Amino acid sequence: MPKSTSLTADQFVASVVDFDGLPPATQTDLLALYLVEHAAQPVTASAIASLRAALHLSPQSRLPQYLSEHTRKRGPKPGHYVKTKLGYALERGFSKQLQATHLGRTAAKNVATSLRGTLAAISDPSVKAYLEEAIGCFEQNLLRSSIVMTWCVAFGLFRSWLFRNHLAKMNGAMALWKTPVTIAKLDDFQDLTEATVVDTARKVGIISKEQHKTLRHLLDQRNSYAHPTPKAITPSMSEAYIEIVLKEVLPHFG
Repeated sequence: MPKSTSLTADQFVASVVDFDGLPPATQTDLLALYLVEHAAQPVTASAIASLRAALHLSPQSRLPQYLSEHTRKRGPKPGHYVKTKLGYALERGFSKQLQATHLGRTAAKNVATSLRGTLAAISDPSVKAYLEEAIGCFEQNLLRSSIVMTWCVAFGLFRSWLFRNHLAKMNGAMALWKTPVTIAKLDDFQDLTEATVVDTARKVGIISKEQHKTLRHLLDQRNSYAHPTPKAITPSMSEAYIEIVLKEVLPHFG
């Protein structure tokens, strides 16, 4: 985990699968990892205790003894911690083990890799900027933001595809509206709601029934997650949303 990627303690804990269900000792090891990698602080019993309190976790008993007992001593068996002048540091091998075991779902890594592969193929600078931000949100475990930004990418590519390939048909349909609309440049799409653009493309036969269903489903989900509601969102839900965009939107409209 690169130290340049800074997370708050809450964001870090959210990135760990089932953090709340882990044993207190494992939670302590992961909080030590957070201190080293993201807070640039030495590991001490007081720092861990403060983090646990800030995260509303119950105190861990014998915390100073735990750090001492798991510090590398002389002999062939490595410890989990290394004593330093200011406190403790995580033993290198144990740090890698923690990251491999508890951070970064396999599916999430695959999705992030796919997103970065897609980034290289997008030529529209505005859409590319949205995708760069979507990748950053996803990798930082900002799940709602990643969905909102990924939809911006999907719709940005869709409207560019319409503009390049089906502008006359779209304008022909919109000329018959009670208040006629004409798209002369790409930014004119901003005068229409996203749902109107998607529905109009379906009504005039530009996109199929399944393509329309996919786009409306993505838009409805974006709307659900974009506004403050009690609706929870999990990493797997975010991954599923992004995978639909990668597999069903980008190949057709990218």
